[in-house]
Amino acid sequence: MTGMWVLLAAFAVAAVTGLVLRRRSGTVRVVDFPRVAPESEHLTAHLLEAGLADAGKTDLPPAPLILHFSASWCGPCVAVRELVDKLADELPSVRHIEVDVAEHPQLSSELRVLSLPTVLVYDADMRQRFRVAGTPSAADLRAVLLPLFDGGNATAPTSG
Repeated sequence: MTGMWVLLAAFAVAAVTGLVLRRRSGTVRVVDFPRVAPESEHLTAHLLEAGLADAGKTDLPPAPLILHFSASWCGPCVAVRELVDKLADELPSVRHIEVDVAEHPQLSSELRVLSLPTVLVYDADMRQRFRVAGTPSAADLRAVLLPLFDGGNATAPTSG
């Protein structure tokens, strides 16, 4: 009889955990700057090391950056890739970089990427502002990107 109670309790804990994780998946969360965001030079150095030189080019005007972590085996990552590409077309001032976690595990570890897909949004000063674990909606990503143009050094986006 005790075994049945233990099994029932384990099932209840698993169900609640699953519901909480499902509810958080794809939700845009504001990042606590001092705890999570690396300094701009540090992030730029990691991106340059990873061969993602576009983000670190100093001759480009400051602009928000979408850093999308994915893997070749990740199904939801394909949807996020398409979403980010579409947003980049709509907002040409936004820079975006896709990072394969298998090819760049140190960068993934440094930025605490624990699940895929993960999307990090940086402002024009390369400070991490938002984080999404899971598949975000286009409306949510657009909603967090647009204010970064008003409050930062980035030029206003042009819709096409």
